Amino acid sequence: MTVLVLSNQTDTLERALNHAGHDVLVCLTEANAALRAAIDPPYQVVTVDRWTAYDQIADLARTLRGHVDQVATTWEGAIVAAGLLRDLLDLPGQRTGDAVAATDKAVMKARLADAGVPVARHRIVTTIDDIAVAARDLGWPLVVKPLAGFGSTNTHVVYTLSDLDSMRPVLDKPVAASAFFATEPAFTPLTEQRGILVEQYVDIHREYHVDACWTGGEPVYQIPGRYNVPPLAGMGGALGSVLLPADGPEAGPVVRLAEHAARTLGIRDGFTHTEIYLDYAGRHIVGEVAARPGGGGIQRSLHHAYGLDIATLLAHSAAGQPIKADLRPRPGVYGWVGPYVPDGTITTIGAPEAIERQPGVIEATVKAKTGGVGGMTGTGLWAGAAGYAFLRGSTVEHVLQLMPRAVEAFAIRVTPTRPELLR
Repeated sequence: MTVLVLSNQTDTLERALNHAGHDVLVCLTEANAALRAAIDPPYQVVTVDRWTAYDQIADLARTLRGHVDQVATTWEGAIVAAGLLRDLLDLPGQRTGDAVAATDKAVMKARLADAGVPVARHRIVTTIDDIAVAARDLGWPLVVKPLAGFGSTNTHVVYTLSDLDSMRPVLDKPVAASAFFATEPAFTPLTEQRGILVEQYVDIHREYHVDACWTGGEPVYQIPGRYNVPPLAGMGGALGSVLLPADGPEAGPVVRLAEHAARTLGIRDGFTHTEIYLDYAGRHIVGEVAARPGGGGIQRSLHHAYGLDIATLLAHSAAGQPIKADLRPRPGVYGWVGPYVPDGTITTIGAPEAIERQPGVIEATVKAKTGGVGGMTGTGLWAGAAGYAFLRGSTVEHVLQLMPRAVEAFAIRVTPTRPELLR
């Protein structure tokens, strides 16, 4: 089988497909194709200027008709492009309409709200001045973000009208990004976005994620977790999560809500990563549903806790094969944490062996390197993490208590940012 993969900074899916015996054709943006060439990839690469260059994507479809059997991506910025290619090539999988609902946060929230899924009230605006107009209905504080983004990139909390005025210079600047991310629309200034999503602020007590795998419209598994701190509040610090025991009191409500949301968005095959807030009034609210596996250290935590090999499952799904996951629960409670590398040049970073000597740590990875750069996209890991420590404890709270010692062992030191390495 020949699979066209729309890719970005890593080739995990491509390698898994090759390992499974499939032929792989990779599409990259021009900027990332130059970066991928450095690893001398064992597959053909084709390019487009950007994932929203739909005329080029249509041309690509005409060229590839009859030569590819499946289209796949795990890169959120390319999900709509993948849907369009499937439409044009009449291939199975998520089509354009559902791909838009999985990436455009306003479309997503409208669908969910219409189906009775609790989401934050929201408006679409086109200028910064319109944010103040939206506040008359939604009230202060507000959350503003790109319509199509990922993670918490370019997401801001605005508390008052005067706060909005003081933030204008920030909203008018691009988000600093490494070469892998610099062409992604979410990093352009909010003032240059074609639309800005304005949401009612949710006072989050706890934030959960539910990672699910789907075949034929039914979940193969649904595994919940709780973040150590809500990611929006924790950006620039140490972020992680703990997988929740399936029979625990927190698991059931978030799993049921995540399933309702995914079904509403038309998910039939592949993966979903649903983020759910618990506010201080005790209400569960869906933040968003991503049509991909969870990032950060979630995938490796699933391996430690259940023996899951997400890369292999991704390859099966990308090739259009039904997924069968053999969950083998292991004793204990599992989680992960990754400390942020501040903007600057890295002068010191701890070794994995030092981190693995900390209580509860069962594995550590360090992606940051001396001489490399920090910042939100410097290491290539989610939220600019230096690497990940994977932990096992007796309870959810126990794992959370183990995280600070692991973070400290990363021993991150940087010197001031070198502007030429950032956009």
